[in-house]
Amino acid sequence: MINSSLKKHNYPLHKIGFFCRSTQFFMQDNIRKEGTIQKTFHAIAKASKIFQRNSGFYEYIELPITTRCSLRCKECSNLIPYYQTPYDMDLEKTLQAIDTYLQCIQNVVYFRILGGEPFLSPHLGTILSKTIHSSKIQRIEIVTNGTVLPTDKNLIQLLCHPKVAISISHYSIVSTAKLENMLTQNHIRYSINAMDFWYQYGSPQKQNKSIKELKKQYKKCNHICKSIVNGSFHLCPRSGHATDLGMIQNNEEDYLDLLDQTLSIEDKKEKMKKLYQKDYIMACDYCNYGTSKCQHIPVAEQILQ
Repeated sequence: MINSSLKKHNYPLHKIGFFCRSTQFFMQDNIRKEGTIQKTFHAIAKASKIFQRNSGFYEYIELPITTRCSLRCKECSNLIPYYQTPYDMDLEKTLQAIDTYLQCIQNVVYFRILGGEPFLSPHLGTILSKTIHSSKIQRIEIVTNGTVLPTDKNLIQLLCHPKVAISISHYSIVSTAKLENMLTQNHIRYSINAMDFWYQYGSPQKQNKSIKELKKQYKKCNHICKSIVNGSFHLCPRSGHATDLGMIQNNEEDYLDLLDQTLSIEDKKEKMKKLYQKDYIMACDYCNYGTSKCQHIPVAEQILQ
C-alpha cells in the first residue's frame, strides 16, 4: 500500500528521494577512504543513472515470496485474499528469477521482499542471503505486518546485515510491540509505516475502458512498484498477482518471463527496457487507482468470514 503522506501525482518526488538515498548508499558502499574526491564523484555519477534506465540502473523492485498471510485485508491491493490455496513461491524458480533479473540490470537501489507475510515463508533466509551477497543490490527491505516473529537464529543473523531493514506496516487492528522489541534487542534496523488510509483499488473486474482512458490512468498511477511474481517481471504487483490468479488475460506484452529459456539475456534486457516505455497495461482495466473511483478507505479492514 502507498503511504498516505504521499500524493498521487508525486512520482517525480519519489525519483528525487530515490536519487538522494541511492547517492548516500553508493557513497557508503563505494568510498573506502575518506577524502577521496574521485571516488566520491564516481559514486554520485553512478547513483544518478537511476534516471537513465537504458543504462540498466533501476530504483526499485519487489519480490513476493509467499501468498500466505496472517491477515485477510479486504482491500489488499496485491489481491492476496483471492488466493484460495495460498502457497510459498518455489525456491529454485525464485532464485533463478533473481539471477536472471540481476543479469538484466546494472544496479537496483531498493530490493523489497514481501508476501503475503514474508516471515511465514521457510525460504526467506535463503533468498535474503542471496540478495545480501549481490553487489548490484544497494538496500534490502522486508515488509511485514508485524504479527509474525522470526525465530531462526541464522535468519536473525542475516537480518542484522547493514544492507537489510524491516518495514513494519502499522495497522491499528494488531500490535507490533513484540516484533519491535525483538528487532531492537537484536540491533536490527526497522521503521514503522503508519498510514491514515488506504486507496480503494477495487475488485479485479474488467471495466472495458478505452485506450485513451487507460493511458490517462497509467500516467496518473504511482507505478514505481515493479514486481517479480512467480518468475515473471511485471510493471505492477497487481498485474502480477492478477495474472498469477488467472483473473486477467495472460498478455505476454505486459510482462517478462524471466524463466523463459528461449530468450537470451540480451533479449530479456531489451524487453525489460520496452516494458518501461509502455504507456498502459491491460491490468489497468481491472483497477481503480489513478481514476476518480479510487477513494480513501480504512486501513487493513479485515474479511470476517
